[in-house]
Amino acid sequence: MDDTASPADYPAQLALVHYPAPALRRRTATVTVFDGQLRNFCQRMFAVMEDERGVGLAAPQVGVSRRIFVTDHARPKDGEAPSPRIWINPRIVEPSGTTVYEEGCLSFPAIYAKVTRHDRFTIIWQDLDGREHSESLDVGAGQFLGIVVQHELDHLDGTVFVDHLTVAQLGLIRKKLRDLEVDYRTATGKAGSPLRR
Repeated sequence: MDDTASPADYPAQLALVHYPAPALRRRTATVTVFDGQLRNFCQRMFAVMEDERGVGLAAPQVGVSRRIFVTDHARPKDGEAPSPRIWINPRIVEPSGTTVYEEGCLSFPAIYAKVTRHDRFTIIWQDLDGREHSESLDVGAGQFLGIVVQHELDHLDGTVFVDHLTVAQLGLIRKKLRDLEVDYRTATGKAGSPLRR
């Protein structure tokens, strides 16, 4: 599989995809071209995220298999200012500790569950100009961004948050998952990539 991204691969129109769309299960390709098309794509990702009222959105969620996600984890109701950020080719290093947080996902509407994540870690990523950055995050110290970036980074590896759930947790949401599978089959005529456990 080619692991580099061509700027021609960014679609003209973006739409959120829902489980069990196969795009959510593909490991994404590294971005190597940093140009105006990439910048435009990222801005359009923000528009989709805002329309859907999310705090993060990964490229696979709009059907694009590239190592990109965007976030804006601010909580205006708590008086926080917007904090839009673009993360390209991100990776986590030096993870430690665990924390549990209730998560949802735009691609899994109306489904929420508690997920175990790293408590502390450093994330390394590139910006729109290809410059590398790093930041240490501590969820236990109240850095909600740490949860958001772990959730979105999973998407880039073809992992969705329900993959982290126990059998008992899955039992509680199984009907909602099946409803999404039926909706997808009705809309596309295909089964997609449903959860296999």
